[in-house]
Amino acid sequence: MEGAFTLLGLLALSFAIGVVATLGGVGGGVLFTPIMMGFTNLHPDLVRAAGLAVACYSSIMAGITFFRQRIAPFKFVILASVILLPAAIIGSMFGIYVAALGKWGMGLIRALLGIMMFIVVALMTVKRIDWPEARPPGRLARAFGLEYTYFEKTLNREVTYCPVRLHIVLALLFLLGFCSGFFGLGAAWAMIPVYNLVALLPLKVTAATAKSSLAFADAGALWVYIHSGKACPEIFATCSLAVIVGAWLGARLLLIAKAAFIRWLIIAIMIFNGIQLVTRGTYEMGMLPFRLF
Repeated sequence: MEGAFTLLGLLALSFAIGVVATLGGVGGGVLFTPIMMGFTNLHPDLVRAAGLAVACYSSIMAGITFFRQRIAPFKFVILASVILLPAAIIGSMFGIYVAALGKWGMGLIRALLGIMMFIVVALMTVKRIDWPEARPPGRLARAFGLEYTYFEKTLNREVTYCPVRLHIVLALLFLLGFCSGFFGLGAAWAMIPVYNLVALLPLKVTAATAKSSLAFADAGALWVYIHSGKACPEIFATCSLAVIVGAWLGARLLLIAKAAFIRWLIIAIMIFNGIQLVTRGTYEMGMLPFRLF
């Protein structure tokens, strides 16, 4: 009976996260993993596996749509995935190793995730560029054939673009893939500014590319948790389904909701959650004599 109530609580919380995350324009995983790890006693490995499942499913669903509409540049997504996939696998393996160190290791994961929340908030406030000024493709971009053109309905004309500074972009993607696997949350919140401000991709293409790229990375990291026996089927299925249904409802509520208010609400939640994770993590590591909750 207690297990049933626990699953019902996870179902309700996951559904609410799916609704709020969609209204605020962030991925469900970026809220799901920190909240579950900060305010529940579930083992970090179980939370991260479920968080990756949430991010993976939403990325696959979005990626299919973006590829059909020819917004996501397929060859560039594959190139990014070649970097993201092994990085996410390495990150997830390292994350499982740290959690196995006991209470100190789990506290370290929570504290680092709390710090990550403040980084997410900072990146969410960075101004994006709808249509970055086009630059000539570099040698690496020409070698991979990464020059693209698509028809933009809002402008009623074709838009040509090509990712630049690929050596910097690929290095940053390895770091983001590692963090995605280690913390068990999607990295679209960081990939969007990387693609938009560093690679100079149009904002719409940026969002499509970030979501599509994560489908491969999150699937690889999730496989590590499943293969290591760190994924609970009940939590896995319940949370993933609830977040997806919540995201479906959130997408419809977005038409009538004040998205700006929701976005600031999410930022406030992330800041509070970050403080909770840092205090709880350092408390479990024996570095702080108290924790918030």
